Amino acid sequence: MDEIKNFRGSTPTITREAEDAARARLLRAMSEPAPAPRRRRVPRPVWSLALAASLAVAVGVALARGDDRPVFTPVAGVQELSERAATAAETDPYTTVPSPGRWLYVKESIAPLRAEPAPEVDRDRRMTLELWNSVDGRQTALDDGKGKLVIHESGPGVTAADLAEEPVTPERTLARIKAAVAASAPGADEPAEQRIVETIAQVMSEQAVERKVRAALFRALSLVPGVSVRQDAVDAAGRHGIALVYTGPWERFELILSPQDYRFLGTYGETVADRTFTAGQRLEVKAGTPVVWTARLEAGIVDRPGDRP
Repeated sequence: MDEIKNFRGSTPTITREAEDAARARLLRAMSEPAPAPRRRRVPRPVWSLALAASLAVAVGVALARGDDRPVFTPVAGVQELSERAATAAETDPYTTVPSPGRWLYVKESIAPLRAEPAPEVDRDRRMTLELWNSVDGRQTALDDGKGKLVIHESGPGVTAADLAEEPVTPERTLARIKAAVAASAPGADEPAEQRIVETIAQVMSEQAVERKVRAALFRALSLVPGVSVRQDAVDAAGRHGIALVYTGPWERFELILSPQDYRFLGTYGETVADRTFTAGQRLEVKAGTPVVWTARLEAGIVDRPGDRP
């Protein structure tokens, strides 16, 4: 917790106007029609601000713990990292599956967008957001900037309860995710593998996932083409971790885990190729443009939106 306090103390203060603009973008994204994982007004990199907010919730629901300086043990590849993370999930004594009707509170730090509609985030600035997700992954609540919580339907088309039906294996879990993806409307130029990884990440981040399902999701990620490992990744709080990485034709996304116990730290994403969008206005995005950078600061189960742990 001292690390988080020190980080927040050194973070530049974002203007009220910028915070309001970011909140408005989230509310607009939340209010657009389902399917949630591919909500867009114009073609944009899939790891947009709205998705970044949902991903930065948690990988599972874990109680906050203090950290020592990370000790890195390199892994040989995605299979080894996925297996280590799955084993940690299966034996995590801090994980809890709350009763239905409760909510997952999240406080996160994100790098805000420089200027809409460009997807680039500002590496030098941070803002703090608070979100509440229903534990079934179907609803999200957010302060509208006027002290009123706005609740919208959300979700990737498959729930943790669906995935908990036996048999719970990596192969069966992946098949269920694929079926949910196939049943939803495709995004612009999104390969199937990207949509599968996106859905897995959303389930893991937005829902209260029991141990065996979370382990199966980690192992399922190793079966998806395009997923690899980054040995040293950094979240928006400056914490170093190890990442499961998906690289598609246009973007790379990093799901950053603690190298000690493989709990969720944050996300990072950037473009890997130049791209030009023409919907509404011409927009050129260069390779290497950062499009998301987050760090989870706090998470916990509460009774209703607006409550804090």
